[in-house]
Amino acid sequence: MNEPQLVESKAAALRQAFDQSFALPPPPASQEVEDLLAIRVAGNPYAIRLRDIAGIVAGRKVAPVPAVTLDLLGLAGIRGGVVPVFGLASILGYGQVPGSLRWMILCGAEEPIALAFSDFEGYLRLPKSSLHADENLRATRQYVNQVASTEAEARAVIGIPLIVATIRNRIGHHRLAKEQ
Repeated sequence: MNEPQLVESKAAALRQAFDQSFALPPPPASQEVEDLLAIRVAGNPYAIRLRDIAGIVAGRKVAPVPAVTLDLLGLAGIRGGVVPVFGLASILGYGQVPGSLRWMILCGAEEPIALAFSDFEGYLRLPKSSLHADENLRATRQYVNQVASTEAEARAVIGIPLIVATIRNRIGHHRLAKEQ
């Protein structure tokens, strides 16, 4: 299967899972749920809270630009605008991971940024009770604040708001230094 067919197939599966979620009865009020995206970064399982992102896009070309940070991969045209794209693997401490960064999550509404990664695995709806703090993981991964336990495996939950705040802080410091 070629790449456009693979992306189309994955998108169709996501649409079907999304549509089916409306056919299910709502969860009992006593059991709150968390909606997550399941991804892999450098081969490791991660999760992202759906409420922390503005969208997900696939197959965008990233134009490299000179950068002061290794995390900045370049710029991409997304939703009628030009958005800076940062490598999620690099931000999480894996360095630049060779290979295709096919997927991007959009963060922020007014000045969006994109975080790129290679493997998108699907949508998860888990009871909030299946998410818990893990101090060992938090000590080794700066942007991980919880672990989501599924039937198949445990996934580190990435703190997207913390990553966005760090990036915006770096950009602000760079702008100030440049102006002086």
